[in-house]
Amino acid sequence: MKVEITYPELDKVNILFLKSRRIVKWLFLTAGAACIIVNISVKGKAWSAVVVWSLLTVWDMIFSPDSVEFNFISQIVKAVFHVCVLLALIDVCLAPGWSMFVIPIILFAALIMTTLVLLIDYKSQLRNTMPMMWLVVFSLILTVFSIIGITELNWPVIVLGSIARSVMILFVFFHNDFIRELKKRFHTN
Repeated sequence: MKVEITYPELDKVNILFLKSRRIVKWLFLTAGAACIIVNISVKGKAWSAVVVWSLLTVWDMIFSPDSVEFNFISQIVKAVFHVCVLLALIDVCLAPGWSMFVIPIILFAALIMTTLVLLIDYKSQLRNTMPMMWLVVFSLILTVFSIIGITELNWPVIVLGSIARSVMILFVFFHNDFIRELKKRFHTN
């Protein structure tokens, strides 16, 4: 008995996307390598780290979308992660002193947005809350670091801590649903 395995034909849009992705990958790798070489040659600030992270952000958000966690909350959290790392790199490598004011503002805006998305469509978005929980945990850790003096304590950090605590209270209020989702996520009884 002969078994024939047939796969569906790729449509023109998918073929075009895959070809353009291959071309863009090599362009990004070439641009990143060129920036690193030029940065090392001119011996200045490490601006190439900002360029390479920006290229990685564009690649990750546009040309390499998630296969499993492709939902609105996950995409918001992923974009916020990339932006916060980029801002921290700019602060460390190029212009120091302002990122601990801007990053908490971006984080609490993301917390508000993800909470609204969760509350607007609670039943269908409930399975997408794990990235939101990681965002809350990171926000609370940043707030604790500011309170104990490791980083600067300013009004954006206070607002971030307040919103993160409020979202944590929301998790506690709906704890049965979230615990059920955690059990599904980690396959526990």
